[in-house]
Amino acid sequence: MGRWWFAAYCILVSSLMLTGQEVKFSASTDAREIIAGNYFQVTFTLENAKGGRFEAPSFEGFDILSGPNRSSQMSIVNGQVSQKISFSYTLTTDNPGSYSIGPARIEVDNGTMESQAVAIQVLPPDPNARSQQNPESENFIRLEISNDMVHIGQQVTLKYVLYTTADVRSFNFTRLPQFDGFFAQEIQNYTDRPVQVVENGKQYVRRTIKVIALFPQQKGIFEIEGAKVNIGIASKGSRSSFFFNTYLKPVAITTESTHIQVVDLPGGNPSSFSGGVGKFELATSLDKTTIQRDDAITLTLQIRGDGDNKFIQAPEQPFFSDFEVYDPNLLREQTVVRGGRIELTKTFEYLLVPRRPGKISFKPELSYFDIDSNTYVTLYGNEYVVEVLQSVERRVAEFDEQEIVLPPMFSVTRLKKKSDYFYGSTTFWVANGALAFGFLGLLLVRQVKNKRDAIDPSLKRFDKAKKMAIKTLLTAKQSLEAGDTNAFYANLRKSILAYIADKTSNPSAQLTKDDVKVLLSNNQLGEIMDEVILLLEKGEQALYAPLQPGGESESYELAVDLIKKMETEFKK
Repeated sequence: MGRWWFAAYCILVSSLMLTGQEVKFSASTDAREIIAGNYFQVTFTLENAKGGRFEAPSFEGFDILSGPNRSSQMSIVNGQVSQKISFSYTLTTDNPGSYSIGPARIEVDNGTMESQAVAIQVLPPDPNARSQQNPESENFIRLEISNDMVHIGQQVTLKYVLYTTADVRSFNFTRLPQFDGFFAQEIQNYTDRPVQVVENGKQYVRRTIKVIALFPQQKGIFEIEGAKVNIGIASKGSRSSFFFNTYLKPVAITTESTHIQVVDLPGGNPSSFSGGVGKFELATSLDKTTIQRDDAITLTLQIRGDGDNKFIQAPEQPFFSDFEVYDPNLLREQTVVRGGRIELTKTFEYLLVPRRPGKISFKPELSYFDIDSNTYVTLYGNEYVVEVLQSVERRVAEFDEQEIVLPPMFSVTRLKKKSDYFYGSTTFWVANGALAFGFLGLLLVRQVKNKRDAIDPSLKRFDKAKKMAIKTLLTAKQSLEAGDTNAFYANLRKSILAYIADKTSNPSAQLTKDDVKVLLSNNQLGEIMDEVILLLEKGEQALYAPLQPGGESESYELAVDLIKKMETEFKK
């Protein structure tokens, strides 16, 4: 009795959890065309509903080798329950022609559902194809790439697809290309359903055996060399039991090579361009919308897409002129695999201090290069209105030093001498002196704060440039000590660019080498121009390709000297 109630409870709970899920009834097949005399499978699947009476189509023109074979599946992911019931048939025919398998029907709670029809093309046998019985024609691997002309940073999917007429039980890659000019990452645990296809009059089973994501790091035409693969084919007539394994006949296959052309991104990118190439989404949040004049707000941007995560940087925002902006922090970075592609998520945090009181409205944005439209696309987050209140004046209480007289604890004392009273003692004068100095200190702090608030925001940013340069140089030094040559040069470049940008009130993300040359010339710094450009170019190389170690200490000292020279000249 207890088991019956438990089973009923499980059925009730699963039914309630399925409520609201979309109900689907569809037909699928593992082949769209076959050679006459071969077989294929057609499957009818009901999702997220309890099926009643099932009615199969007539399968006119086909012979049923097996079926209906019923199977069911239930899964729970993040509290979401999904359920599938499938009915499959294995069919064959010896007559070439175009066929249409009609819809199947099944009863559900709301009535009867009907699947779509399935078209099948049956081809006549090719006598020439039957005469070719060598391993090269029976089994081959095709290299499939998603694009053969891409931009720097765009994700390219490389698939090794096996075509076989045999029972392949294993495969092993004995050689893979070096992928020079690309950052390569294998997509683990990728699965797709084997399907039957016809190639050159012969029927094969098509199966993807390896997927690699490539991210171009520099422009040019690159050759993807052929790979070598050993496959194991189950030998006919071999013994297979609990004690004897099936004998696998090894067959070596070499794939053909191919080429990929990598081009630069076009000019005219928006100021909020993040470096992303592909498809992206933007989500934003703000911690508060009402603050004091000297308070700060935290803006969070979450960027999700399928580009190269090394190229994705925190985007500049057009509303930064209304705020004092600190260097954004990278809160989270994550990569997952969806649909055979790598998807990244980066979350940045901005700390913003308003420059003026009043209402400030802004809308965060993100620009990326869209590979479908071949243009720059700008996404917008939520629109925010921040009310900035004038800072509350902190009043310092004024008092007359002569009024601070502590009365004795008793009106008359017989136990101590008069000189032992607190009034007039050394402790009394020390306490009064401390209060007086404290009062003067508060006045001085208030005066300094008033002067600081009166300083023009551009002058504040000018004064901050040196501090930020020193901070980035220290980060570069830490990368050098850790042995990371690329990060070292990238941080040197960031330090110099950020310094020049702050000193000249320009956004660092928009500064080009030509802009730097003009700014240095205008500030009588032409003599150090070549050295500055040399370090910037070294940093650019570090962003795109691995650098060989050597000369890092000299480059670090050179960067320090250059910033010292610029600091001296900019102060004039």
